[in-house]
Amino acid sequence: MEIVTDRLLLDLPVRGDVDLVTRYCQDPFFEEYLTTPWPYSRSDGEGFLGVHVPAGWASGSEFTWALRTVRGGPLLGVISVRETQHEIGFWMGAEHRGAGLMGEAASAVCEWVLAGGIDGATTVFWRAVEGNVGSAKVARAAGFRHIRPENPTVPTRDGVGTLPAWYGVREAVIDPRAEASWDPVLGPRA
Repeated sequence: MEIVTDRLLLDLPVRGDVDLVTRYCQDPFFEEYLTTPWPYSRSDGEGFLGVHVPAGWASGSEFTWALRTVRGGPLLGVISVRETQHEIGFWMGAEHRGAGLMGEAASAVCEWVLAGGIDGATTVFWRAVEGNVGSAKVARAAGFRHIRPENPTVPTRDGVGTLPAWYGVREAVIDPRAEASWDPVLGPRA
């Protein structure tokens, strides 16, 4: 399932992406803010690309795309949505951050989900470890409205504990309050 945006092609991450996945996921930022294995090894990347991604597509439990600028081009990052809660997750290689590419990808994936990509989905859910400003900026750019659930946490990497988290929700029609809802977290957009 490919998704095309103005600047990106979202397609299937493949085994040939393992070197970039491994390198990107060794970024210290991932240790602090993501639940990917740490330290991240090549075998983690091989398992992600060879088992996790295909199994998610085959079962319909998680849809994962690679971000590329051209067909067959190098992987820039990864974005996925889990079917059960319609929860979006993403990461980008450090050298590709800051150009608005992930916001573009997240918008496109949300539009795909809400246009019937996941049957019956009326919202897309986002959450990130509190302090992950980059992820929150992507959520804001993609039209998510910042929300404050009763227990805003995410599970720790080992699944034993929890960490404080930020949450957002996106509907098919972007809530007019979405942009301003991020002001307490990110400040007003300049």
